Amino acid sequence: MRRLAIALCVTIGPAFVLPLFTHAARAVQDQPVMIGGIETVCTGVGSAKDNPAWSAYPVKLVFANPEGENLAQVHLSVMQGGKPLMETQCDAPWVLMKLPAGTYDVAATVTGGVGPRLGKASFSTKGGPQQTVNVIIAADH
Repeated sequence: MRRLAIALCVTIGPAFVLPLFTHAARAVQDQPVMIGGIETVCTGVGSAKDNPAWSAYPVKLVFANPEGENLAQVHLSVMQGGKPLMETQCDAPWVLMKLPAGTYDVAATVTGGVGPRLGKASFSTKGGPQQTVNVIIAADH
């Protein structure tokens, strides 16, 4: 099956065209990537989840269903003050992020099965040890 990707762009002058979604990228499992200026890692499966380097990330988002079972294939958005900071897709149950101190909101969607399942969480970072944020994703009713 082929997928068609459409990029929305804004023309800001005769020679300048900018993509509208500059913060969207797919996180590569177990490899740090910069998404919207935020160092991010998609991980949590197999022995890679035990990598000691992951403890340097101040935020660990954990995606699970209401029964506590980990979920993967998650599409997530992180916002601060109502403004989108980054958006990505992760095929593992954890997303690690190096976010500066502040208050954030995350929205996550898992598709498949009986339909889309949604989850949201809010959290604040203040420095210190890694903070685990559980994002519970339940069926949309």
